[in-house]
Amino acid sequence: MDSLIILIAAGCAKTDSDQPPSRRDDIPETGGEDRSDRREERSDSQPPPAGTPRAPRGEVKRNEYTVQVGIFNRADQADQLAFDLRAQRVNNFVQQVGNQWRVCVGKYYSEGRANRMANQLKSMGFSEAKVIAPGN
Repeated sequence: MDSLIILIAAGCAKTDSDQPPSRRDDIPETGGEDRSDRREERSDSQPPPAGTPRAPRGEVKRNEYTVQVGIFNRADQADQLAFDLRAQRVNNFVQQVGNQWRVCVGKYYSEGRANRMANQLKSMGFSEAKVIAPGN
């Protein structure tokens, strides 16, 4: 019976290869990069490469506020702004309104929450951000 316990305990010992990559000694450190470093690399926002999927299309319900970041006559211009927002980790969608394309962020039930997001976007450099009331 004692030999059985020893075998079970020996089978449970973890090796370096069983450890997650952050804890393994055989994998070199990456040099301390973090998300802010990667964000700075992308901040020059190049146009999306050919074949990049278009920005998501969305609809706002009648009882929801949204924040319009830009409105364009051409879909490719709206897609470029949507790409720039995503490069700064801002989820967004493009909505067709008549023959124009609106780039929007969020769907909010509260006008106050939509205003806070619009102000945050303005502080990020998207000066045309404005709240769109439900149904508009």
